[in-house]
Amino acid sequence: MAARSRGSGVMGLFSGIYGDHAAARPGTRTYDDPRVVARLVEARSAFRWDGVLAPLYQQLAAALLAAATRGGGFDGRLSVCDFGGGLGNGHAVLSAILGEAVRLEWDVVETPALAQAGNERFAGGGLRFHDSLDALEGRVHDLILVSGVLQYLPDPQAVFARLAHRPHRHMVMNRFPVRQAAEPVAADLCTVQDLALLQPGVSVPHWCFSEERWRRIIGATHATVMRWSDDFDGRHGLDDGSELSFIGMLLSRHPAPGPAPEPAPSPAPAWMPPP
Repeated sequence: MAARSRGSGVMGLFSGIYGDHAAARPGTRTYDDPRVVARLVEARSAFRWDGVLAPLYQQLAAALLAAATRGGGFDGRLSVCDFGGGLGNGHAVLSAILGEAVRLEWDVVETPALAQAGNERFAGGGLRFHDSLDALEGRVHDLILVSGVLQYLPDPQAVFARLAHRPHRHMVMNRFPVRQAAEPVAADLCTVQDLALLQPGVSVPHWCFSEERWRRIIGATHATVMRWSDDFDGRHGLDDGSELSFIGMLLSRHPAPGPAPEPAPSPAPAWMPPP
C-alpha cells in the first residue's frame, strides 16, 4: 500500500515498513543507477537559477551565513564539505545568492558515478567532486553540509559519526526525515521511496528517523544553534500510521577536549618545613 502524501513534496511516495535498509533493498536501486545519473545530469545541465529565493535556499543561505560569521574572524572565505551534494546545485544557487561577499570553496562527496559526471561537466570556480570521504583526508572545512542524504545510506549513524569527527566548526543537516506519532517514536524504521517524479520505475530504500534518538546521537558531538521545518519534501503518512516530515538544523561542534590539567601539588603537612 502506498503511503498518503500531502504538501509540496517532490520526491515521491513511500510504501512498506522494514526493520533495516537490507530488508527494504530487494527490487530497489541506488542513486548510482545509470538512469538516475543521466536524469540528474540532464537536470543540472538545464538548471538556471531564476532569482526566486525558494524556502529551501533561504534556509541554507541563512545557515551558511550564520556558520561563517559566528564567533567572529570571518575573512570572506567559506570552505564547505557538501556530503551527498549531487551535482553541485547548492553551490550554484548559494554562490549566486551570496555573490562576491563570500568566496566559496566547495567539495562535493558523492557516489563514484555522480562524482565522475560532476568533475567532467560541472567542476570549477571553487567546486570540486570526490567519490569518497577518504579523498578529503587532510582537508579542513568550516562547514559540513548534509542535506537529504543520510536516509539513503545503509548505516547512517556510522556515517554521521565519521562526519562528526572530521575537522569542522559547524554542520548543517537539512531535509532530515523524522517520524511523528501519537506515542513517542523511539526507533528508526525503513521504507521504500518511489522516485517516479525523478525517474519512473526507480525506487530506493529510505530511513525514517526517530527525532528523539537522533537528538541524543547529534548532541554527543554538536550543539543545536537553530532548527527549522523543511517543507521541500512535503509530509507523508507511513504504513504504520506515523507521519514523516523533514527538518533542518544548524549545529555547532563541541570543542575538542583539551589535555587534562596537571594535578595541583598536595599541601605539605604542617610539620614539614618549607623547601
